[in-house]
Amino acid sequence: LSVSNIIMAQSGKNVENHQLTLNVLLPGIIYEQGLSQNSTLVAEATIGFAYRESDFLESGLGIYPIGKLQYRYYYNFDRRLEMSKNISGNTGNYIAPTVAIQGGKAVIGDLDYVSDYFGGIGAVYGLQRTSQKGLQFRFEFGPGYFFDEFESNFGIFLALKLGWVVGRK
Repeated sequence: LSVSNIIMAQSGKNVENHQLTLNVLLPGIIYEQGLSQNSTLVAEATIGFAYRESDFLESGLGIYPIGKLQYRYYYNFDRRLEMSKNISGNTGNYIAPTVAIQGGKAVIGDLDYVSDYFGGIGAVYGLQRTSQKGLQFRFEFGPGYFFDEFESNFGIFLALKLGWVVGRK
């Protein structure tokens, strides 16, 4: 029986099969689909805000759509389990190739950028913590290559998210 329990434990997923999270800080929605024992595919749709007040340029406000895709590999689940720590809700540290795109024309407001879009490709290191009641905190950062129709450059991906996992008991 012990051998069969070990085999079953190694073939099961450590990640959630699927998880839906609603962001609070930047309103949005995240869907995370479990792919293998320690990896997930993440799709995120968020709203970004910009405000400009200027004596020289026209002042304005804009709300923009942002989309992001990630392939996350959670590398510390085994260590967390050995230390009797929580991994539910995909609580762990991860590395993730990341692709993001943001519209340059405001969905709401009058602050439009010259570019129609902004894009970014990179890799991030992140940590995600989900409480037993569903409150989720996420922080990630890493290098990225950013571009629009007119220019491109290197920079940093940086995200701080606070949200609620839907259906978490």
